[in-house]
Amino acid sequence: MATVLKPKRTETALAIPSSGSLEAGELAMNVTDGKFYTKTTGGVVKQMDGAGSVTSQNVMTNGATTTTDLLLDQGANLIFEGNLANAYETTLTAVEPTADNTISLPNQSGVLATEGDNLAFSIVFGG
Repeated sequence: MATVLKPKRTETALAIPSSGSLEAGELAMNVTDGKFYTKTTGGVVKQMDGAGSVTSQNVMTNGATTTTDLLLDQGANLIFEGNLANAYETTLTAVEPTADNTISLPNQSGVLATEGDNLAFSIVFGG
């Protein structure tokens, strides 16, 4: 008969085992969050697997793509450093929306003009 292994587990969202609840090398899991934990010989509880161990940097470095929307929440911005790591960045932010909005980029290459670019001009046809 097969032996069933059952690590310590919880179904409480965001619960992480305490150092005192694990022996060094013992596994614990959070079934709700899909994460595994263990304790090092130094007494530190570390996450071993699951969604929390994946970073956007890791995904981009490995050239992965996704069909999932990127949701930035609670005032998060997109910040572009540019070619030089200096004191200047370009930040893309959104004003607090009062409705669902969609901004579509044109299907062409070029420079995207902003309100502050003063690109407005008039052509007057006289007769």
